[in-house]
Amino acid sequence: MALATRLEQLGTETAFAVSLAAAEWGAKGNRIFPFHLGDLNIATPKNVVEAMDKAIADGKTGYCPAAGIPQLREALADDVGSRRGLSFTPANVVVQPGGKPVITKFIQAVMNPGDEVLYPNPGYPIYESQIEYFGGVAKAYRYLPSSTGFNIDLDQVKSLITPKTKAIIYNDLQNPIGAESTDAEREAIAELAIKHNLWVLSDEAYFEMRYSGKSKSIAQLPGMLERTVILYTFSKKFAMTGWRLGAAVAPLEIATMIAKLNTNDESCTTHFVQYGGVEALRGDQSSVTTMLDTLRERRDTAVNMLNAMPGVNVHSRRQRSICSPKSRAR
Repeated sequence: MALATRLEQLGTETAFAVSLAAAEWGAKGNRIFPFHLGDLNIATPKNVVEAMDKAIADGKTGYCPAAGIPQLREALADDVGSRRGLSFTPANVVVQPGGKPVITKFIQAVMNPGDEVLYPNPGYPIYESQIEYFGGVAKAYRYLPSSTGFNIDLDQVKSLITPKTKAIIYNDLQNPIGAESTDAEREAIAELAIKHNLWVLSDEAYFEMRYSGKSKSIAQLPGMLERTVILYTFSKKFAMTGWRLGAAVAPLEIATMIAKLNTNDESCTTHFVQYGGVEALRGDQSSVTTMLDTLRERRDTAVNMLNAMPGVNVHSRRQRSICSPKSRAR
């Protein structure tokens, strides 16, 4: 029997296949250096785990609202908004089982078959996979090396936009190359989005994972809030990769549709896990600080070792997020 032909357009995240092979190799007693999957070998903060355990004990094990429990949506609206100088209501927030579903549901909400969507390459492989799976035309834009790191090739981005272009995926604090946009670059992307009436998916998985300075969101720029969906994930900041918890923070018209897609796809994000998310946002943050200190030490060690190798040059002045050259589970 034949399978659906659209499956031929479905890509994958090869890091998971490598992870499986590595686990099998390790089970045979071999030593593994885990550069394949963007996971953390740091435990989820204890207070977050305890909040989830309490939620289970309190019977939070049934269905809950498709868009997420009110407590988490409110906490996310407050946290995401305050860190960006923006105002969100819980209605703008749709909780997801991880950050990755935001990509899929954004594309389903804004793109029709035949529409074009721009995405970064190198970049997260699921961007291209989902655009093509849902019948769109995936058009990659590149980064160019400079004396301070990597910059988006804005001339190429301009050349890729046509009347069929519907959206652009923008990953500031970029995975895998760790590039951070300058104000001018961010403003240039916003100008193009407004000029050509494009939706923007702003993948901000690493927004708070930095060692100095302060992150900025393209949604903060004039004319962008009403056309931008922010991808938020608990995976990195709170070492919660396996919990599968994230959110779309979006204009109401898209948020409503994403919540409807939730009902069709998974009904709701795991009920008791969401209480862990509330504690992560509202509770003690000392574990987050400790984790960043640990990661900073690892980053500095890796950069120094790499720069000591002939022919290798790792920029670190503008690349301040913890994005590493490997895929990530969001």
